[in-house]
Amino acid sequence: MTGQTNSAQQSALVDGEIRLAGGLGQRLFKLLKAIDNTGSINQAAREVGLTYKGAWEMIERANNMASTRLVRTLVGGKQGGGTLLSPAGKAFLGLFVDLEREHRQFLAMLNQRLAENQEILMLFKRSTMKVSARNQFFGAVIHVVEDCVSVTVVVELKGGETIVATITRESATDLGIAEGIEVMALVKAPQIMLVTDFGGYRLSARNQLQGKVARIHQGEITGEVVVELKGGDSVAATVTDESLGRLGLAEGSPVTVVFKSGAVMLAVPA
Repeated sequence: MTGQTNSAQQSALVDGEIRLAGGLGQRLFKLLKAIDNTGSINQAAREVGLTYKGAWEMIERANNMASTRLVRTLVGGKQGGGTLLSPAGKAFLGLFVDLEREHRQFLAMLNQRLAENQEILMLFKRSTMKVSARNQFFGAVIHVVEDCVSVTVVVELKGGETIVATITRESATDLGIAEGIEVMALVKAPQIMLVTDFGGYRLSARNQLQGKVARIHQGEITGEVVVELKGGDSVAATVTDESLGRLGLAEGSPVTVVFKSGAVMLAVPA
């Protein structure tokens, strides 16, 4: 919510939009509505001013946040496949329409009060957090182990997979880490390794999640590989073009996502 008090001629002293955890907001719901209308993520992305890659990133974050997938892809539609909303996605979109209507009513009431007393603006200041980490997972803490220096936290995702994070005792205390609480686990894409063949070796990295390649976005030097886990969450890894060629990755290829527990950051609601 953004205060605007520069001119008495402005129609609204306070304006804003609904934003969900993970930075998802009205643009997501415009994208969902466009997908529902067109059945094509390519066309939907163009309608809301997103790139194909940007649209998939937004959808993947939303799918990771939800208890069930909001958007599904089908084989055999236009251009070889189609994209549609799941029943949960349709319900989510309908709920947002209702929330948006109530949000507009709230803003109208608030602006009326602000027109009478400008000092009340101070009550509506809020802080927001933006993170650059590409991978954002939501889950519940199911196990906490402390030692003299660090705390190991096991987070269960919606599909049953677990992510292990190692953080300092001070951070665990500040965040109020305890079994049962909901957290967001953040992992930067360059810290993700992809393994197709362990060659008889075992790795020391605590996090080793199996999945299949969903999409490959190839660049001039590096590319991004999006891996869909068995439970429905998506993981993005930054991989050099040389490594892409050496691994022989293609859509549908089985692959193991590997990252160290120290690469995982945890966040809790403020």
